[in-house]
Amino acid sequence: MIRSLSAWPLGLIVAGLFFARALPAQAGPIQQQAEPPPFAGDQGFSQALVGAIRSGDYPAALALIDARPDIAATAAGVRLRAELLARLARTSEAIALLEGHLARDPVDALARFQVAEIHFAGGRDRSATLAYRLALAGSLDDTRRRIIRARLDALAERRMLSVSVSASVAPDSNLNNATSATNVEIYGLPFVLSDEARRRSGVAASVSANVQRRWPLTERYAVVTGAALTVVEASGAAFDQSQWALDAGIEMETARDALASLSVTHRDIDFAHADFERWTGVRAEAQAYSNAQTRWDGSLHYDAIDNQLSDAQSGGAYGGAVSRTHFLGPSSLWRVSAAADVRDLNGPEADFKEQQVAAGRLFALPVSTLLFAQVFARKRTFDRPSTFFGVRRDDREIGISLRLSKRDWAFRNVFPFIQLSASRSSSNVVLGRYSRERMEFGVTRDF
Repeated sequence: MIRSLSAWPLGLIVAGLFFARALPAQAGPIQQQAEPPPFAGDQGFSQALVGAIRSGDYPAALALIDARPDIAATAAGVRLRAELLARLARTSEAIALLEGHLARDPVDALARFQVAEIHFAGGRDRSATLAYRLALAGSLDDTRRRIIRARLDALAERRMLSVSVSASVAPDSNLNNATSATNVEIYGLPFVLSDEARRRSGVAASVSANVQRRWPLTERYAVVTGAALTVVEASGAAFDQSQWALDAGIEMETARDALASLSVTHRDIDFAHADFERWTGVRAEAQAYSNAQTRWDGSLHYDAIDNQLSDAQSGGAYGGAVSRTHFLGPSSLWRVSAAADVRDLNGPEADFKEQQVAAGRLFALPVSTLLFAQVFARKRTFDRPSTFFGVRRDDREIGISLRLSKRDWAFRNVFPFIQLSASRSSSNVVLGRYSRERMEFGVTRDF
């Protein structure tokens, strides 16, 4: 691709150079952008830079840019430095540079496009897809929009294997979601709650991994399998948890940018290092884009629950969820979701219904940080009055979570994050009244 630059006028070389690696061979010249090159009037510097690039001497080209901080600090200079870093296989530095720039200039769709291209070349398909969608929500020329469409089609075809891993440590004010009350009335008589039944604070460490494998059958159909593992170690070991899950099913491409799948699922949950529950069921999922900036996701499930501690807590669970994600620009999006679930359990007083709604937005903040802020409300209503408490239990919870990701801190594409969350639950039963605050420090990596 660089060989063709020698035939272009200098202005087009500089404008097109920033993204030359993204062009397919048949794409032709990039349309010149309205933003003027920051060094078009400096002929000596321009000639030296173009000469280094034409000869493939990217270290020399990068040194030239670094020697001119007035140029390196401009948006075009940042994009050019990132392009050279990527060509030198210094992709983590390139992404960090671009993400830092996007925190200062969140509407630079060209920079988000570059981020997507680097993820695409590195095989980090989920990160690439998100970055391409964010870039499409910004101001891009038609050529790059066509490139993104081609890239998204290629990503859909090559979704053979995806892996994500995360680890975190979280101080938690209420590990067991329990009340701070010391007394409770049962059958109308006062009882004192034991320390084990009351609120417990501590620290939880967790590791999780997800793997998905796709085997194409035809152009539209594929077999999809997945596995997930989560391990949580909490203070005192009484609240340690672990679970593993498997799923396998058929995926169908119903239209361009639209998928549907039907899977069988199994989940095994341990609590305090002992068997707790096993869930086995079916799940239907669908995803579609109503336009380039709006994605819809939906799911339905039915599970048979086998509780290892109490037959009263065994039975069935079914429900569904829907969400809408709207990409607002290169560094922002809105997401709203709603879910409903029903537990049909063996115990005469165990059945309940639960609903939840949530809304969140992605923001770009100073110091190269992205923030996803979300608020939620949840309601759980039991079907029958409780013999113990004399009322039909009704719990309500509201909360907020803030997830901050430092995008210019990365090592081998491992990104750190901090998640702050706070919630408060109210209930007509004292056991359902509590609050919880949590601060999670973690890292995440997609392969």
